Amino acid sequence: MKVNKSQYKIAIVSPTPFYYHVPLYRKLARAPEINLTVYYCSDETLRGEEVKRMYRAKGQMVNEEELLSGYNFKFLKNYSPFPSYMRWPFGLINLGIWREIKEGKYDMVILQAWANLTWWIAFFACLKFNTPVFFMTDTNILSDLQKSRLKIGLRKILLGKFIFKRTTGFFVSGKANKQFYKAYGVAERKMLKLPHWWGYEELLLKVQQLKPEREKLRDSFNIRKTDLVILYAGRFAKEKGLFDLIDAFSKVVLQEKKLFFVGDGPIRHQLEGRVKQLKLKEIYFTGFQRREILFKFYTMADALVLPSREEPWGMVVAEATSFSLPVITSSMVGAALDLIKDGYNGFIFPAGDSKKLASCIEKLINLPENERLIFGQRSFEMINEWVKKYDPVRQILKALKLINKL
Repeated sequence: MKVNKSQYKIAIVSPTPFYYHVPLYRKLARAPEINLTVYYCSDETLRGEEVKRMYRAKGQMVNEEELLSGYNFKFLKNYSPFPSYMRWPFGLINLGIWREIKEGKYDMVILQAWANLTWWIAFFACLKFNTPVFFMTDTNILSDLQKSRLKIGLRKILLGKFIFKRTTGFFVSGKANKQFYKAYGVAERKMLKLPHWWGYEELLLKVQQLKPEREKLRDSFNIRKTDLVILYAGRFAKEKGLFDLIDAFSKVVLQEKKLFFVGDGPIRHQLEGRVKQLKLKEIYFTGFQRREILFKFYTMADALVLPSREEPWGMVVAEATSFSLPVITSSMVGAALDLIKDGYNGFIFPAGDSKKLASCIEKLINLPENERLIFGQRSFEMINEWVKKYDPVRQILKALKLINKL
């Protein structure tokens, strides 16, 4: 399967326009060696359906222009009677992907999932037309700890014995993702690192713009200089471990502390009820916020906590480290294996253990202010080194060379 050209045709099949993927597409589109087309299976993020379903709120993360500018794309018709990329396994039935792969004669097709019918159609089209196919997901080995032996066994047969053996290669987002593929029998030579974090340059610019506003932002929420501000940002869902965070916060013996929940979701009323039951006064629910507003909360915070009981990656960890914040995560957060060193730039606690989480928060509180700032600086250095080490264009061109060796 020889590939040797001055320009390579690459297709990426994506569920819907995600704000955290778009910077990758723009970067690939600017590379003279790559002719990129992104196929979208749904326009849910453009219509605000993702926010409505996941956050129980109205609005969009970012506007349409930010999602669709700077690269070639095409929306495929979805024939599903229950259309949504969030519905498994028949929420996406984009039959047109077969023809696109057949007629496109791509040098590589990248699939971002395997849990809907569209991915199966695309995968078999690649096999049929002898098109190299790569997976790019954030699935991690930690999620298997939550599944039954029967479910894991069936998945290993379907994915490990059938799908993965016929897959050309895999773009690995981090250590937990790599461990997943290895557990399912994928050979080391088929895996290439492609960190699950793009748009870093744009975010760093935003960080520098917001830094001077930190005190003003804290004043707007009546935050004292001595207050330690803890931030949670994301969906309010059972798997996020938010009751653990509230219970842990209640155990921390310190008057000058505040906890901000930025986001929304189906369990918001239960969370507010728990706060009322414990008579906690320093917890604030801000509701769903667009990304440009979320950045302001990163700016005024002293630390991020992500207490998830299940978390494939955890994009907020990468965002928080870019804002030079110490980070506390549970042991189930995929990004923690790459971006958090316990006791160095944050802390990692056993998922579901609110006492250990409270202990981690107290450790952070008890650090002298200059040491806490050093933790934050280390976070920034880690994300900076991690992102710059693996340029996506270089890694994808390396993958095309890998095809020649297979």
